[in-house]
Amino acid sequence: MLNFSMLSKSLIREWRSGELTLLFMALLIAVACISAMNNFTDMAKRELEQGAAQVLGADALVKSNKPIPASWKEKADALRITHNTAVLFQSMVEGQNHLQLAQIKAISTPYPLQGSLKIAKQLNEVAGVTRTNAPEAGTVWLSPRFFPLLSTDIGKTINIGSAHFRITGVIREEPGQTGDWFSIAPRLIMNAADVEKTKTIQLGSIVTYTWLLKGSKEQLEQLHDFVNKGLSPQQQWRDSQNNILTLSTTIERSLNYLYFAILMSLILAGVAISMASLRYCQRHLKQVALLRCFGASQNLILQLYLGNLALVGLVSCVLGALIGYGLQPLLIKWLGGLLPHAKQQFTLGPFFLSVTTGFILLFCFSTGSIWKLRKVSAISLFRQQHLVWGNSTYITYLLALLLLGGLAYYYTFSLKLTLIVMLGSVAFIGLALSGLWLLFGSLTQFKIRIPLNWRFGFTNIARNMEDSALQTIGIGLALTTILSLILLKNHLINDWRQQLPAQTPNYFIFNIEPEQETALKNYLELNQVKTAAFYPIWRGRLTDINNRSVNSLFGEQVKNINALQRELNLSWSTNLPEGNEVSKGSWHVPDANEAWVSVEQGVAAQLGLHLGDNLRFHIGDRVLNIKVSSLRQVDWTSFKPNFFMLFKPGLLDDIPHTVLTSFYLPPEKQSVLIEINKQFPNVSIIDIAQTINTVQAVVASAANALTLISSFALLVGLIIVTLAILSLSETKTQETQVLKILGMTRRTLLWIRSSEAFLIGLYSGLLAAVMAILINMIIAAAILNSPYVIPWLVFITVPLSTAVLVVALTLVIQQRQYQRKLRS
Repeated sequence: MLNFSMLSKSLIREWRSGELTLLFMALLIAVACISAMNNFTDMAKRELEQGAAQVLGADALVKSNKPIPASWKEKADALRITHNTAVLFQSMVEGQNHLQLAQIKAISTPYPLQGSLKIAKQLNEVAGVTRTNAPEAGTVWLSPRFFPLLSTDIGKTINIGSAHFRITGVIREEPGQTGDWFSIAPRLIMNAADVEKTKTIQLGSIVTYTWLLKGSKEQLEQLHDFVNKGLSPQQQWRDSQNNILTLSTTIERSLNYLYFAILMSLILAGVAISMASLRYCQRHLKQVALLRCFGASQNLILQLYLGNLALVGLVSCVLGALIGYGLQPLLIKWLGGLLPHAKQQFTLGPFFLSVTTGFILLFCFSTGSIWKLRKVSAISLFRQQHLVWGNSTYITYLLALLLLGGLAYYYTFSLKLTLIVMLGSVAFIGLALSGLWLLFGSLTQFKIRIPLNWRFGFTNIARNMEDSALQTIGIGLALTTILSLILLKNHLINDWRQQLPAQTPNYFIFNIEPEQETALKNYLELNQVKTAAFYPIWRGRLTDINNRSVNSLFGEQVKNINALQRELNLSWSTNLPEGNEVSKGSWHVPDANEAWVSVEQGVAAQLGLHLGDNLRFHIGDRVLNIKVSSLRQVDWTSFKPNFFMLFKPGLLDDIPHTVLTSFYLPPEKQSVLIEINKQFPNVSIIDIAQTINTVQAVVASAANALTLISSFALLVGLIIVTLAILSLSETKTQETQVLKILGMTRRTLLWIRSSEAFLIGLYSGLLAAVMAILINMIIAAAILNSPYVIPWLVFITVPLSTAVLVVALTLVIQQRQYQRKLRS
């Protein structure tokens, strides 16, 4: 029976000899990488949930078209949930002889329950002060757009219905402003106690009551169960979970890359541990044979070496997980744009997950090699022996790959991504083995035509096919993962930068009357302001699909489909808009008399629409039946007007409409906006410059994150390449000594040693380049939905660079081993 004293002495001896150093380093870096990414995903999850709550202004809310029932409020009080009600309605506001439709929010203290409400005391004050209370009775706060529309200022009076109010603040930041930009009138916040005296809410008025809630997840779940029984179709429960309906494309792609990096890190760790443990076991065959001479049983040997691995694994996994936590400040600094409110926090979940993952990888990919040590006999002390690869070995590694796939799916929750990477890895192994046999095994008959200096390398690879396969798979898989990460990182960063070229539109202007379009266009051209196309806008609701109402088609799910919960912005265009691409059907329908509509492919998939389907729209008092002629892929990141539905040109011209466009305005031309408000007082302008700045910060932060992850992969990959060379270095040293005895010159020996390393490196690099680009192409098409441009230069630079690196490392390692033997 193995005791702890024997185990600890064995471990100390192994550590001093350096036998476990590479295994320790490989596992340490792999776990540190996984820990850093676990912390990143944990921070991202908290940030997204917090961001969703800030957008809502609460942890959860209920939207209703009627006052909140008293029984619901009593239940919230019983559960000790903080709650408040905001009333939203629209009304005309009069000031300085100007009229303007306003979106009014009546609030009471405290508000908001989550998020930030910032109010400035002067128009030229940009930041504002955070407030948690309603305006004083008789006062209001206005959004910046209100002031030029009403020609008013702080301290002046405006009229809402039958009441007068004094302006005391400018709204700089407000939670809850989500939805359709083009239907948002200028915002106004007032005290809920003042609503009644305005007399604007009458029988039949359209009013939205928003019940804000703040409490723990358990409290809110209990309240949701109670409230859900009485929710009508006109009432909706929303919380920080279901409010994250879609992430921005940049964040979503960053997280997809992160999941891909986790997958690649798991594979890198598996390969590193497998090669390190194989080398460790190979170098201990004599020691095991000696132990068998002293009567050690198979179980004792198994316990001894598994115990050594377990202790090394425990130390390296814990240290690696702590290093991952130590990188939090760097992550927070680098990811300021991606996670602006992230805070350093030690949570046990990611720590235990990282340590557990490290242990699973360690024992999955090392047990097969350790298990073979049980069968080493005492006679092995007197003869050269290698670990034999039998059926049990292949079964062990197959099970390890299956478990690795399970781990990968647990981390990513993406079956598609997991299958792409795992099948890609298996395909690489199959390609590497078959390629070795074809190139080196079946072509040995032609070796006489190969120059002598290269012939030894060619023959050695063919003669030691198993060893060559091990080196090729180790180096190639490591290079495939690293290259995949770097190529995908470059693809994403280039794609993001192309999405935000110079002079990306930073203003939307809408509510333009058709007769104003020419005058506005001329004014903007006169001031050298380049605009996007002008689009007519109608608002309509999709009510029927193929003569069935959407309510009967989707049932309870209809309230989860945003396109069916509101009026859509509808338009037409003679030409296919920039950033749109027809994926199915035809943009121009030959029949000039046929009414048609082109549908964005995302909403088409959500609604189950196909070419030729009949849709019914209600546009004002007009009912329109129309056929789907095409599906479009739309670039929603272009900051230009885009639409779910584009109709046949001229089809809606007899229905009243307004016009929309977007344009880029540099900071030095801000006076143009003031003049537009004066000349066209009815139009509405939305400033999205801050949104663009935020996206640019996210892109910069995401690039930093991707670089950090790739750096971890490079370190692990370098260890794997070193292990692959070390695995056969002793055999190569013996061959070199024999060739010296046979009279080979030093220059010839150098060529012989280099040729095999060069061929292995060249072949591994070529396979890695092919497989990495294939994986990237599939991920770009299937997950990122972006076109992939093949970097053809990689097929030359990567194989040659890998060959040179393997040759250099081989020569350095063999030289160090030779010098060590001379000293001993």
